[in-house]
Amino acid sequence: MLTASLERTVTPHVIPNVTTGTAAQAIVVLTGGDWRNMEAVRLQRETGLPVLASGGYGEAVAIKTQLEHNYGVPVRWMEGDSHSTEENALFSARILEGAHIQKILLVTHALHMPRAYKMFSDTGLEVIPAPTDFSKKVSLRWKDFWPSNEGRKTSQLALHEIFGLAWYRLRQFFTAF
Repeated sequence: MLTASLERTVTPHVIPNVTTGTAAQAIVVLTGGDWRNMEAVRLQRETGLPVLASGGYGEAVAIKTQLEHNYGVPVRWMEGDSHSTEENALFSARILEGAHIQKILLVTHALHMPRAYKMFSDTGLEVIPAPTDFSKKVSLRWKDFWPSNEGRKTSQLALHEIFGLAWYRLRQFFTAF
């Protein structure tokens, strides 16, 4: 139920057509993971757009290595100094601003997309969500309420996103004064 509350706010994207003038100018991939990287590969091959790998603690390097060495997809930019999603957004926006890029396809986990979308949009970038890893559950069963390691981990991730987005909005509210 927690994951659904976040994931229903984002839907799998439709890539805008270049001829309509609404096309993205770059793909931003947040802190790797196989599903995120595979979506970046698919999008880059479909669109030919340049890729920015974003993630501190060596994540940007890992994304670049996997995309280039395993799939032959070039990574034009790397943002490897961030320690949070907010910093991913700020530091990536600076890099993209230098390349005169204003509209991006943002690749991240569906659970993470509402917070990432808000933070990237707040930098002034136009963001087209490209969520991956939607939860597999379609309907709840009675045994879904029985404690499990998978359920605990999923709940923990969902609560992290819910509280992270609330904290970000609260900080924005008080900063406005």
